Amino acid sequence: MQLSTLYDLFGLNQPLFLLINGLRSPWLDAVMVLGTHLGDFRHLPWLIGVALWLLALPPLAPGATGLAWRPRREMLVQWLTSLLASCAVTALVVTTLKLGLHLPRPAVALPAGAVHVLVTPESALSFPSGHAAFAMLVALVFWPYCRMGLRVLLLVFALWVGVSRISVGAHFPSDVAAGYACAAVSTWLATHMLAFRARRRIGLI
Repeated sequence: MQLSTLYDLFGLNQPLFLLINGLRSPWLDAVMVLGTHLGDFRHLPWLIGVALWLLALPPLAPGATGLAWRPRREMLVQWLTSLLASCAVTALVVTTLKLGLHLPRPAVALPAGAVHVLVTPESALSFPSGHAAFAMLVALVFWPYCRMGLRVLLLVFALWVGVSRISVGAHFPSDVAAGYACAAVSTWLATHMLAFRARRRIGLI
């Protein structure tokens, strides 16, 4: 199978883009712009900062009540390590593909006036979507620590960000799908590398 055929989603890439990007209304535009801003990699320091703040809090006294929202220290360290490792691998994969494939944004690839652009892209490179990758990464890193209700919200968040990137004219659907795939593979690799390191440290390997 040729890569161009896969990128074109068997002929559906541009029609899907034009369909989603062509749906316009003031409230929908506002929702999509919000979604695309929430999927920005620049929100990573906030996640790290909250985790470090929780780690800096004094340990809970035995039998303490009223602080059920605070995660266990061991779980927080594990989550933060997983987040940082997954982000590092994902950023490397996404950047390598962007620079290596050098595929254009929809506004450049399609005829002038065919694309509604609501947000100025960070660069001229389109494939894969870094926003979609970050949203999926966040969903996957939080996933093991959440119950079903929160997991549904994580899925909604990832889909919202992905669709918003198409709606604001920044990415084709194939860019978004590739961003999701990059995050999934990178998070899997990072998680297994950390697990291998932990087993090796305690002498199981």
